[in-house]
Amino acid sequence: MPVYKVAIRAQLENVTNLQAPGDDFQYCIKVKCTSCGEVTDKWQYVSADEQVEVPKSRGTCNLLIKCKLCSRVNNADVLSDTKKPYTADDVPKFKEIIAFECRGISIAAFKFGDGWQCEGVESHTPFTDLNLDDEWCEYDESADCPVGISELQYKIN
Repeated sequence: MPVYKVAIRAQLENVTNLQAPGDDFQYCIKVKCTSCGEVTDKWQYVSADEQVEVPKSRGTCNLLIKCKLCSRVNNADVLSDTKKPYTADDVPKFKEIIAFECRGISIAAFKFGDGWQCEGVESHTPFTDLNLDDEWCEYDESADCPVGISELQYKIN
């Protein structure tokens, strides 16, 4: 079964360890049916802690989706053991932060969205529940410096 890896790149200002917080984090993706090529028009949310039974199987998955065009039922799993933080040392390179094992679909798009976290480089001050749809900036009072995340990009391998 194919594995699709999401790699990100960002500019980090005085922060490090940008990551999804836990297994309950909702990754926001669009998927493409490998049978007919249809791409979902709406964003799909998938997390490692949600389990759905796969029809006509004894297994479970994290995302079960029926293609609108060809009616094929496809699924995906979040491979939570592949989750890695994006650190200040990774700038400006791309780094794989999460992978999805897919059956019948491929990952077509990724959206950062809500719920991310990071910490101050010097102070280790935690910054939680970040919305990364746009650039994020704040002030780290402990380190007496501005912090921010900008120029977010992704690619799917």
